[in-house]
Amino acid sequence: MLKFLENKEKIKKKILNLRKEKRKITLAHGVFDLIHLGHLDYFKEAKQLSDILIVSVTADKYVDKGLNKPFFGEKDRAFFLTALEMVDYVVINHQSDSTELINLIKPNYYVKGPDYKKKEGDLAGNLSKEKRAVIKNGGKIFFTSGRQHSSSKLINEKLDFLNDDQKKNINKIKKNYSRDSLKQKFEETIKKSKKDKILVIGEIIVDTYRYVEPLGQPSKENILSSNTISSESFFGGAIPVVNNVSQMSNNVTFISVFNNKKIKSTIKKKLNKKIKLKLFRNSNFIDIEKIRYVNNKSFSKMFEVYNFKNKSLMDKRILSDLKKNINKYDHVIVCDFGHGLIDNEMVKILQKSKYISANIQTNSGNRGYNLFTKYKKLDFLSIDEPELRLGLVDKENHHEIMLKKIKNKYKNVMLTKGIDGLVFKKEKSKTVYFPALATNPRDTIGAGDTTFSFASCFVKNSKDSNLISFVSAIAGALKVNIIGHRSYVRLNDVFKTFINLTK
Repeated sequence: MLKFLENKEKIKKKILNLRKEKRKITLAHGVFDLIHLGHLDYFKEAKQLSDILIVSVTADKYVDKGLNKPFFGEKDRAFFLTALEMVDYVVINHQSDSTELINLIKPNYYVKGPDYKKKEGDLAGNLSKEKRAVIKNGGKIFFTSGRQHSSSKLINEKLDFLNDDQKKNINKIKKNYSRDSLKQKFEETIKKSKKDKILVIGEIIVDTYRYVEPLGQPSKENILSSNTISSESFFGGAIPVVNNVSQMSNNVTFISVFNNKKIKSTIKKKLNKKIKLKLFRNSNFIDIEKIRYVNNKSFSKMFEVYNFKNKSLMDKRILSDLKKNINKYDHVIVCDFGHGLIDNEMVKILQKSKYISANIQTNSGNRGYNLFTKYKKLDFLSIDEPELRLGLVDKENHHEIMLKKIKNKYKNVMLTKGIDGLVFKKEKSKTVYFPALATNPRDTIGAGDTTFSFASCFVKNSKDSNLISFVSAIAGALKVNIIGHRSYVRLNDVFKTFINLTK
């Protein structure tokens, strides 16, 4: 790739030589995931402005277009561009925007496509600062006027980005809604949610991953020995839910319990500063840690170890706070992991709220003892299929039959089915099925919690079952591409995936 300038030093050297030769330079910047006729028109028009056309490609890490994007890796995208005669040089931009590159190249023209003339065309929201950098360096912004096509649309329709089931359900949505109406429904739902005063309550869990190298079976014992390579810990449990919900509401309160003072101080740094924290220290509580031993090569989880007390906490201070303030919240979101915080007495208080959403989990620490039936009524219930079967003591019936059994107590129900997608039944509406959208999940931990987070806010503020199911499926799919809780799913990423999948 003779045209490829692979690092800053090579870019600086080339620009210095071009300036000595008094050449005018145009810089075009983008993802360029799949080159189409619109791109060719764009490059031709850009090249006519000056002597040299440099095209910068956004590095994979910074492609902010949602699920499974980019389709092609940064080197493949760069390599393809070097084959175009009208392109003189190609660089990979290892930043979230192109301002640093603009300051380095100081182009005479910085070119964007015609869709960027309108604010909604700039989904990444970087154009304003890039424009300032261009003007500061004596250049001009130029918008091309050629044909418009969409790489995302071509990838969705022509390449095997989606399986048949995914295509079928997304095409059904595209057939019944215009993109503008979908976008409007999404934005209106978030607008309503932003006004809600929300309480999130649930246990804090420290999720630790210990990456180990399996060594094999010891000669004298029938066990597997391993060598520790590294370790990392994340705040899980209700923490990711709070972070997710705080993107959809301007007024969020979080109630939980802890023992170690360091946990409270660390959480304050991890959570959005606008979240109101009501964290109660209890010396009888054992801070919950779940340690997962993970094969460092395959990333397969070998086994896990719990560190917890697993008994009802009965903290009267929390009960008193809830009794006093429960009616002040528009929406109460319950993350019930069944590790002692939320007992039957607390459930009675929580059910007096104006609107209550709950995710009640069955896990190896509470199997059979933390069933969704402990809640006599809910506005929104989110559980997986085994949890529904356990609560109803129903091993064989189809989920439709089971959902009918609980329809009078739980107005809206989302049933998550892992790789088989999700089922959503809204009050007095037909059941909606939506397939799982992730093709190669990296880590499934927290996917259900993320789905629940987004679903809770959308169920409360939208009547559209298709919108709710689609957004919830996207949120879950984005989460399985994140290791542990290294980061949380951004509302903006959900929106971009939502827009791109409907092209």
